[in-house]
Amino acid sequence: MRRRELLAAGGTVAAITLAGCAGTSADDGPNDADGTGNPSVEDVDASGTTRTVIVTNSGEVSDDPDMAVLRAGVESRADTAPEARDEIATKAEELIDALVAYGIDEDDITTRRYYIRDRLDRQAMDEDGARPGDPDFDEEDYTYYQGSHDFEIEIHDVDAVGEVIDVAIDAGADDVGRVTYTLSDDKQADLREEALRQAIEEARSEADTIADEVGAEILEATVVDASEGRVSPVRRDAMMVAEAPEPTPAPDEEPATGIETGEVTVTAEVRIQYEMA
Repeated sequence: MRRRELLAAGGTVAAITLAGCAGTSADDGPNDADGTGNPSVEDVDASGTTRTVIVTNSGEVSDDPDMAVLRAGVESRADTAPEARDEIATKAEELIDALVAYGIDEDDITTRRYYIRDRLDRQAMDEDGARPGDPDFDEEDYTYYQGSHDFEIEIHDVDAVGEVIDVAIDAGADDVGRVTYTLSDDKQADLREEALRQAIEEARSEADTIADEVGAEILEATVVDASEGRVSPVRRDAMMVAEAPEPTPAPDEEPATGIETGEVTVTAEVRIQYEMA
């Protein structure tokens, strides 16, 4: 596991307000003073006034993922809808059984999409020279039913993703799609907290700098708004990876699909209003 990396925070001074009646803030909340997101300064009354500065800032923290989500599914083609349904059901059951036997919790296998629809066999029509609208054309002669059942599979051991892909393919999966490396709820919460702390520290540093420039000092934070946090997962195309050349395995080993994970980034933003004196 690589060490967590704190990325540089990005900050924006949202507003400075140096105005208003004595003891009253010129702003009711953390909004831009001039609507542009840039600092603005107004004349100061000779009497004591409450002066505020509003700063927005973001923090980012990157770390290794502890969870992956794999998309895999089965497909069918049959002459009737019931036949397509039955084929999908059989193949889906075989896929799920194989994944559970490998060690995936059945609760971590969820349906993402399911459909059965009728199609016209255009290739057969071209071969026969058949065209809709011809006097002897019968659409039922060229109709077939296509079905698909796609799953999302949560994998809590990111090092096992390649093996899970192999299990799915060996079990008859017709479509193995994107792998998304992400974070469990607990780890996401931990990283969000780190990102928030970073953003708050940077915001206070900027507020102190601004206060110093206008001959004031920060008294306290009066309003704090924080975002829920944004996760930037790492996505890989499982089929492209599965088809890539693998290192030559030992004589007694089967080649295994391998995928590089990369790091997941969590971003959190804060907007803080400080009172100055």
